[in-house]
Amino acid sequence: MKLTLDPKPDQAPAPVFDWSTTPARLARDYDGFYVKVIDDVFSPEECAALIALAESDAKWAQAAVHYGLAAHQQYVDTEYRNSERILRFDHDASEKIYQRLLPHVQELVELKKGGPWASVVAPSGRIEGTWRLIGINERLSYLRYGIGNYFRDHCDGQLELPDGRKSRVTVQIYLGDDGVEGGATRITSLGSAKSRAYHDVEPKKGRVLIFQQRGLWHSGEDVTKGTKYTLRSDFMFRQDLSEDE
Repeated sequence: MKLTLDPKPDQAPAPVFDWSTTPARLARDYDGFYVKVIDDVFSPEECAALIALAESDAKWAQAAVHYGLAAHQQYVDTEYRNSERILRFDHDASEKIYQRLLPHVQELVELKKGGPWASVVAPSGRIEGTWRLIGINERLSYLRYGIGNYFRDHCDGQLELPDGRKSRVTVQIYLGDDGVEGGATRITSLGSAKSRAYHDVEPKKGRVLIFQQRGLWHSGEDVTKGTKYTLRSDFMFRQDLSEDE
């Protein structure tokens, strides 16, 4: 099955998330962190098509926790992560999703020392070379959360693939259902659980959440009604060290 996504011209670039609208502790911890929340990027019909693509040749299975790239480097821990997943490796679909999202992430196209978003890939002043955005990871992780399902606090892993591509930014596409309650992606401040501040990004159909992987703590909150569908992948970069010479 092939994914069809018609061009969506004249998309207005989405602004970077304004941390000043969040609790003071959260704004302090994540000042300068890259996050975008973009509504209506995908139509309801496109969301349905994305789910159908996943289900066209695979079945839902318990989501695992990964600690490496190899197929055996995973384990199931439902106290920490409890949902179902389909992993699909699809270059064609990932390229179409990338072209849909690219107008919204122009500030990530090239990252280098002194640039406003160099901290996406490395702490301030420590970026090496030039990082160029080249696409979305063809590893498409579809997730289905029923009532009571969740993903506890974590930071997303920063992948380094054998072909030299590196992930530093997560893409989360909310695919539905209509009427789902709970299931927000909760961005949490640092510190003990009792004193944390947070901001919830609700899983609205067609919405896309984009965020840097380095140092941003978040969770998938418990679904209390309906079924939450998401598609998660990564923006991929190539690092050119020659420009440091």
